[in-house]
Order: sequence, then structure tokens, then C-alpha cells
Amino acid sequence: GKNAVTVQFFMQSDVGITDVVSNITDKLDSLLEDDEFDGKYSAIMNQADYIEQAVGSITMNLIIGAGAAVVLLYLFLRDLRPTLIVGLSIPISLIGAFTLMYFSGVSLNMISMGGLALGIGMLVDNSIVVIENIYRLLNEGHDKKTAAIQGAKQVGVAITASTLTTVMVFLPIMFIENMIAEMFTEMALTVAFSL
Repeated sequence: GKNAVTVQFFMQSDVGITDVVSNITDKLDSLLEDDEFDGKYSAIMNQADYIEQAVGSITMNLIIGAGAAVVLLYLFLRDLRPTLIVGLSIPISLIGAFTLMYFSGVSLNMISMGGLALGIGMLVDNSIVVIENIYRLLNEGHDKKTAAIQGAKQVGVAITASTLTTVMVFLPIMFIENMIAEMFTEMALTVAFSL
């Protein structure tokens, strides 16, 4: 029953929705601080809340998935040292991926987080293959240094080929020109960066 003005904002595809909502909210708050302006505002629908909740959920799932992979790896290997190596490789890979995402303009959203989860899964797979081969050489009687060097060298080409194949599968997505490309280019880049 009160006079009101309804305004709807649409964001451009090259900016993040959470940034847009934050900027709008800051501007409205600064208007309310002005003595000449008498009124209030309320957000009827805010997609940024949904996006933040979804990204938070994916982030939690990513952390749980990485933790579960490390625990599962420990249960199979029953050795803490190689498990820690894989456990440390995950955050190092994430830091590298986040750095490359920042410089290439890839925003943190559900699609890019899905790409990170996929990349971490592949990283753990590759790590298991290398560690398993090192353990095989240790069981054959090789010393630790030789087993580590030879074990990594023996499967290095296969793992590199496997990783490059995964990256190449996502490469054609980067050349599509429409809204689908905007969504999946971020996933393709994120998978490539994390691997």
C-alpha cells in the first residue's frame, strides 16, 4: 500500500554477478546516507545469493572430495609419506590454477569450480599411478632414490600423454562462439590450468 519504484538490473556476461550486486548495494547504501534522500530499499530477488551459496557448496564438496581422496589413498598405501605428497600436490595445483584463472580473467563460479574438481580428480589419478610404480620398484629391491627417479620416469610419458589428451578434449570448446562457449570456456581453461 505504499508508493514504490521497482528497478531490475541485468548484468553483462563479462562480469561476475556477485560484483554487480555488491556495487549496486554499495551505491544504494551511499544514497541512503544522503540527508536529501528519504526512503529505503529491499531486494526482491538476488541471484548473487544463490550463486554464492552454490559456489560455497561446490567449494565444500571440493574440499571433502580432496580429503576423501587422500584418506582413500592412505588406506590403500598404508604409508603416510606418499599420501602427504599427494595431499600437498592438491593445494599446490589449486594455487597454480587460481593464479592462472586470475590472470586469464576466469571468474570463480559453478562451472569453473566443476573444472577444478575434475582437474583435482585427474591429479590424484596421476599421482596414484606414479606412486604405485615407485612402490613396485621398491618391492623389487631398488633403493628409494632409484625407485623414485625410475618410477616417475617410466610412467612420465604415459601420464603426460593422458593429461594432454584431457586438455585437448577441452580445447575445441574455446573456439565456439556463443553463450555455450562463454560457460564452458571457463571450465576448459580451469581444467587445463589445474592439470
